[in-house]
Amino acid sequence: MKFTAKEVLQYVEENDVKFVKLAFCDLFGRQKNVSVVSQQLPEIFEHGHLFDPSAVRGFANVGDLLLFPDPKTLTILPWRPQSGEVVSLLSYVKRPDGSFFAGDSLHLLDTAKEKLHRAGLYCEIGTECDFYVFKLDSEGDPTAVPVDRAGYFDSSPDDACENLRRDIILNLEDMGIVPTSSHHERGPGQNEIEFVPTEAANAARNFLYFKSAVRNVSYLSGLYATFAPKPIPDKVGSGLRITLTLGGCNGTRVVSAATLDAFTEGVLQKTNEMVAFLNSTVESYELFGEFRAPAYGAEPNRRSYISVVPLSDGRRRIEFNEADCLINPYLVFALLLEAGMYGIEKKLVLEENRRFVSCDGLPHTLEEALRVAENSQWLRGILSDGILEAYIAVKRAAMRTGDYDEA
Repeated sequence: MKFTAKEVLQYVEENDVKFVKLAFCDLFGRQKNVSVVSQQLPEIFEHGHLFDPSAVRGFANVGDLLLFPDPKTLTILPWRPQSGEVVSLLSYVKRPDGSFFAGDSLHLLDTAKEKLHRAGLYCEIGTECDFYVFKLDSEGDPTAVPVDRAGYFDSSPDDACENLRRDIILNLEDMGIVPTSSHHERGPGQNEIEFVPTEAANAARNFLYFKSAVRNVSYLSGLYATFAPKPIPDKVGSGLRITLTLGGCNGTRVVSAATLDAFTEGVLQKTNEMVAFLNSTVESYELFGEFRAPAYGAEPNRRSYISVVPLSDGRRRIEFNEADCLINPYLVFALLLEAGMYGIEKKLVLEENRRFVSCDGLPHTLEEALRVAENSQWLRGILSDGILEAYIAVKRAAMRTGDYDEA
């Protein structure tokens, strides 16, 4: 359900909500938030909440910023106390003069969606996300011991995560997020949960809160969940599969083949320039060559980094495997839509039978990916005001220290 500001205030009053978390993403997909008492919410809806962003990665040296909550993103946090309920609102980031901050990825996705709409297109996005679950030690710190030794599609008692996945899904449903399925993945203690595809901003919101739910429910169960790409060196890594289903808006799903081809070719041509945002740690590139996405090989199957699937109702689904679970979903979804729009604006032509494309031509190290991004005029047109430079600087600093601050 999409709430208005008035409906949010009414919900807060009627449900004894004591605290509201104003949440936003840093450039790298890590959720940040500030808790405000619910009585302050009317003022915040109108004038925003002032904060100092100097310690937020990628937001330094920009001066004070304001958070403006988006009422459509009202989310109950079911693992919080039921008495004195806590809710969360994703928030836009603006400057004191009312203009959007260039690093606000929610706004970047809105801009990309508007371009898509003007072209008569609608895109639904779905995700399939892997994560590992480890035991905690007696002090409550994560260990390197996975919660089980089960494998792909195994069941209990080998699969020790069945109850955990059930609890996560029940919490997600309370948050208004609709999973479609879950199962044990190939690695010990590794799991996957899939979601109903939905419009881009909602899909990004779902992905962000899904990761929060996984971590919180795991912690309350005495376990530690991680979305790191390769938490166990000799076991399969955790990949992210993103599906984009393209169709027409204004009541029709049918779009010309030329438009769909141009969008698809745009995504294919711009993937190189996006890799640094899709795979943002040194560890991410250890996934290349595995069966999990992203993977080498041009076979018409899940080894391809992009698969193009025509649908019987006139739409087209792009299965995009070139990402890991540490992405900023708002930023990455925006870049994917912008890449498609680049193809439409340039009237690109999809090569005949170009349906499955391997990773062979992509950057295979983070430094290589950062150099490609640094030289991309296309990215500079999307990420203005030094945002691209800030992203690259933080990533290069992380390469020196090894501290990637998992999103």
